[in-house]
Amino acid sequence: MRAQRWLAAVAVAVMGVIGGATAASPGAGVVSAASLVRPGDVVLGNPNGSITIVDFYDTSCAPCRAMNRRIERLIARNKQIRYVPIDVPILGWQSKLGAQALVAARLQGRFDAMHTLLMSQAPLPTLALLKADAAQLGMDVPRFMRDMTRPATIRAVDASLQRGAALGIDEVPMVYVGQSRIPGAMGYRDLRWLVRQAQKPEMSQVATTRDHS
Repeated sequence: MRAQRWLAAVAVAVMGVIGGATAASPGAGVVSAASLVRPGDVVLGNPNGSITIVDFYDTSCAPCRAMNRRIERLIARNKQIRYVPIDVPILGWQSKLGAQALVAARLQGRFDAMHTLLMSQAPLPTLALLKADAAQLGMDVPRFMRDMTRPATIRAVDASLQRGAALGIDEVPMVYVGQSRIPGAMGYRDLRWLVRQAQKPEMSQVATTRDHS
């Protein structure tokens, strides 16, 4: 029922944009996913895709992991998705370890593999687990462990935290799809519907919702 109410609410917002009677003027107050992407960001899926999804997440966050599975499912089915995952480790020291591991993995060209692994493992990140993960992925483990604690790595993680704070992100996941913002997780069908709306030129209004189904 919550999903149905959410779809109805978004449908009303879309109809308001189309009809032009009660909706805000196009672009008013809109923060698009594409506008949040910065040079140097990791881009998965289709780098030239017409639909941008920016996902602010934490590797220790169960709803983030659920949302990641749904996004990966979408990417497999929709080749127009440009997916930009941004780790904002706000949930504690294990979250920061996960973020450091992703920075270190990226230096060896293994961000995608490490991201998939961290977002699918039940245990939260620890040094021992991350070391085993790096070995499982065929990485240079001593280099990986050194890179995790490099000053540049720590700065990169801190920069992600500051980036999230500047956007007022105090909970995860926080996902931007096209010109819509979703605080919290949402079901796959709802997410797929929103992506389809993002492909339509008339979808220029922000739809903000919360659904933990």
